[in-house]
Amino acid sequence: MSRHVCRLIAVLWSFVAVGTATAQPSGVPIVRDSNVGYIDPAIPGDILRFRFDAAFRNVEPARAEFFYPRSGAAGPGPRLAETSVDYQELNAYLETALNPRVSLFVNTPARFLNPEVNDNASGFGDLDAGFKYALVHSPRFVATTQLRVFAPTGHAREGLGNDHVSLEPALLGYTMLSKRLSLEGELRYWIPIGGTDFAGDVLRYGIGAGYWLPLQRGWQIAPVAEFVGWTVLGGKTTRTFPDGGTLIEDAEGTTLVHAKLGARARVASRIDVFGGYGRPLTGDAWYEDTFRVELRWHY
Repeated sequence: MSRHVCRLIAVLWSFVAVGTATAQPSGVPIVRDSNVGYIDPAIPGDILRFRFDAAFRNVEPARAEFFYPRSGAAGPGPRLAETSVDYQELNAYLETALNPRVSLFVNTPARFLNPEVNDNASGFGDLDAGFKYALVHSPRFVATTQLRVFAPTGHAREGLGNDHVSLEPALLGYTMLSKRLSLEGELRYWIPIGGTDFAGDVLRYGIGAGYWLPLQRGWQIAPVAEFVGWTVLGGKTTRTFPDGGTLIEDAEGTTLVHAKLGARARVASRIDVFGGYGRPLTGDAWYEDTFRVELRWHY
């Protein structure tokens, strides 16, 4: 664990080095300057966002009880051990800034689950809410602490939630490398409060870059490349085979890395849209393919 943390601190420290070494223009970044689609933005602001996700072939959905809890009679999750899950989620996210450095947010999800073994299910997922505080808020660099709290509002037996409260403190970074090029990163630590013996802490880390391209009539589009990883620090997982056999294993030490490619387009002065696609780079993965579309309004 310490090796991963040291590497991530070194990456995030590079944001500080670049941000302080570059000449600083007047003004500070605003949230619409952030163009990543999978990494949490570091810049606090006033945002109303609608997001749609579709993900396919999650073959270990109970891993660390990160997606949903342990299945079967021994757990509060779906009644049968699962071989693979496809799912879609709709999220409505509201963030409001109390001042340029501090914001509060709440996210309300709806999940649509398509398992291979269990019945399909749909309904409200696990609500999350929290705050951001920008420790550094300079013209070219923003470093922010974030705390997100997940409430178990989803129906765990149907796979719509994970049946326990979770805390996720985070460190987020944003830096302008040039007028059009920006680099963003995150270090997040997901902590389940309660749960079964499957529940385990998960370290999440990511880095992404985007480049704004001016188009006609004031439109802009930014191609975005992101890399997001998770290291499971505890808990267990279940592997279910086509013949119905199951194998329970320790999840600790599993690292999953996904590449995300997409683009964000500014279509109006206060409105932008994002579309992205992700694939795993490691043998262990949360899913094989994921698609994301979002609409963001800066009110």
